[in-house]
Amino acid sequence: MIDPRLEHFLLYELDDDWMPLGPFVGTVRQIDPKNCSTQRVAAIIEEFIRNQWMIPGSWSTETGTWEPWHVTVEEAMARIAEGYEGEAGYIGADEEELATTEVFRGEITEVGRRRLDDLGSPYEKYGDPWESNPSLRATGDFPPWTP
Repeated sequence: MIDPRLEHFLLYELDDDWMPLGPFVGTVRQIDPKNCSTQRVAAIIEEFIRNQWMIPGSWSTETGTWEPWHVTVEEAMARIAEGYEGEAGYIGADEEELATTEVFRGEITEVGRRRLDDLGSPYEKYGDPWESNPSLRATGDFPPWTP
């Protein structure tokens, strides 16, 4: 079960663009720093796929754009863990690799978008978890963030 705040912020970030592994890791670290191992992040990604909130995929060398993976959840998670098409997976990745790997990117689904629409803005509900970082903080009048 994903922490409701974490679920909300991840859906919000996912709705903005195809989301690679690095932002998943960074968001989990910011919102739930006591429970942010790469295995935890992988479990969250798997839950998002199983809940049909996200479709996993990656950049295609053939088309030059994002393409969904038409594979089982188990195969998608193996690619994300072990690496795929020359990109590092999370197993054994160092900090730079975690931040920059293009092993996968998730795309929000209509189910995920409806879930986010039901939840509204996480910033308005919970505040800005990045409020103390001037280069990352959101613009707006939000309630104070409580870690």
